[in-house]
Amino acid sequence: MMTRVLSITATAAIVSLATSAAIAESLTDRLQAARMTVVRVDRGAGKFLCAEHRRWTAVSAADLSAVNPGDIVKVDRRAGQLPRITVVRSASDEIGSPEL
Repeated sequence: MMTRVLSITATAAIVSLATSAAIAESLTDRLQAARMTVVRVDRGAGKFLCAEHRRWTAVSAADLSAVNPGDIVKVDRRAGQLPRITVVRSASDEIGSPEL
C-alpha cells in the first residue's frame, strides 16, 4: 500500500513539473514574440523594422517619437487598433551595459 501511495505521489509531481515547464515555455515564447529590436524607424509611415521578424510593423505614430534604432521595444496588440509600443531598453543602455 505504501508503494502505491509513493507511486501516485511521484506521478503527480512529474505531471505537475511537466505542466509548469509547458506554461513557463509558452510565457517565454509570448514575451519574446512581444519584444522586438528596432533596426530602422519610419516616422512618416508610422512603422519600424524589427530585427527578429525582419519585417516592418505598423504602430501608433505617437509611440514612435521615443523610439530609435537599437532600442528593444515591447509591442502590445489590441483588437481593432494599431499596436502600441513601449521602450523596454534603449540602445544607449544596451551598449553601455557590460555583458556578464
